[in-house]
Amino acid sequence: MITRFGIIIALVVATVGACTSTDSFTNLNPDGPPEIAQVRLKESFTDSAGNVAPRTVFAFGSHPMATADDEHPVMTAAATNQAMRIVMDELLVGNSLEEIQCRAPVDDDAFDSVPLGATPDDIAKCSVSSDALKASCGGPKAVCLCHLDGGCGLIAKGDPVGVLDVNQDGAADNTSFKAGSVGIKCGSIDVPIDLDMSYWNPSGDQQVPAMGGFDALGPAIVLVPKDNSLPTNISCGLTFAADVLDKQGNQVCAPPNGRPADCSTTLQDCASEFQCSPGDVSAFTFKVEPLKITVQGVTEGAMGIDTASPIFALATARLSLASLSNITIATTVGGVSAAFMVVLPSPTQIRINFTTPLTAATAYTLTIPVTVTDTFGQGLPAPIVIHFTTA
Repeated sequence: MITRFGIIIALVVATVGACTSTDSFTNLNPDGPPEIAQVRLKESFTDSAGNVAPRTVFAFGSHPMATADDEHPVMTAAATNQAMRIVMDELLVGNSLEEIQCRAPVDDDAFDSVPLGATPDDIAKCSVSSDALKASCGGPKAVCLCHLDGGCGLIAKGDPVGVLDVNQDGAADNTSFKAGSVGIKCGSIDVPIDLDMSYWNPSGDQQVPAMGGFDALGPAIVLVPKDNSLPTNISCGLTFAADVLDKQGNQVCAPPNGRPADCSTTLQDCASEFQCSPGDVSAFTFKVEPLKITVQGVTEGAMGIDTASPIFALATARLSLASLSNITIATTVGGVSAAFMVVLPSPTQIRINFTTPLTAATAYTLTIPVTVTDTFGQGLPAPIVIHFTTA
C-alpha cells in the first residue's frame, strides 16, 4: 500500500529477502496462496473450581511454545470484549485492506482506496491546497476523487476532494480498515466490524517477542467487531473479499487445522497436507458462548427479600433493551403482576426498579424467558425462573 503503511510493507519485504537464504522459523512464505497460520481470540474459560474468566488462545493453528491450554478449538468464545488476531504466512496487498482519509465524503464515507501502483508522489499531488487541487490531482493513480453521481457537495463526480493532510507533510493523516474486506459471519449474521479499531499489521514473524508475546506474531490482521461483541450460542467463521490478495494475485485460504505445532520452517515446507484452495477459509470455525444471565441477591427459594429494593442481574453479552419487556414478576399464587420498570445501566447489566413496592410476606416468581436476547437477537438457551418470598 502506498501510504506510510505501504512503505512499511516494502521495507519488510526487502529486509526478509536480504537477511536469509534458507528456510527458517522467521521466514514468510510467498509461494502459493496466502494462508492463515493462526487465529488468536478470547474465550470464556471455566477452571476446576467453576470460576469463569477470559483468556486469549490459539483457536486455529499452533506454536511450538504454546501449551495445551494455549491452543484448542474454541467452543465458548467470549461474546464481549472480543478481538481477533489473524496471523498470515505471507504479506497481503494493503490497498484492499485499508483506505486513507479524504477531506470530505467521497462515497458513503470520507475514506478512499489507494490505486495499485500509486506512489507517495501521487498521494502528495492530491494533498495540495484546495485551489491547486484540480490541476495537481488527476489520472489513474489519483486518490480521494468524488465517486458519487450527484457529486460531493460542490465537487463534481470524478473531481478531487483531496487527501486529509492537516500537517501538510504530503501524506495522509489517517487510515481506516476497509469495510467488507475481512469479516466475521455467524450463521446468517454478518457481524459489524469496528473499522477504526481493526487494522492490517504487515510486520512480525513466528518468533515470540519479549513484548507482546503470542499477540505480536505476524504479519496479521487485527479484526475487532463493533462494540467488541459477537452473537451468542452460534458458530462463526471468517470472510475475505475477493480482492484481498497477495502480491501474486492469490486469494486468502485456511489450511486444515492451521499451522502445526512442529512446524519450524515455512508453512509450505512443513507438510504436504498443509494446502488449501485460494478463497476457501472454511477450515476455521469457532463457537460463541451461550447467553447467560445471573440474577444477583435473589436466589431460588430466597426469603425476606426487600419489597422495594431493585433487583440486579448480569449478562455475558450486550442485551437488547426491547427484549427485556418480556421479563415478568408475579405472585406465585394468583399470578398478580408486579409493577416495575427494567433499565440497562450498562449494556450487560439489568436493573429492575419497582414502581410500586411488592406485597409483604408474599411469594413471587421472577421469569426471564428465552425471548430475552442479545443485541443480535440470540436468546437464552433456557428460561430463568426464580421463586422468592418478600420480607
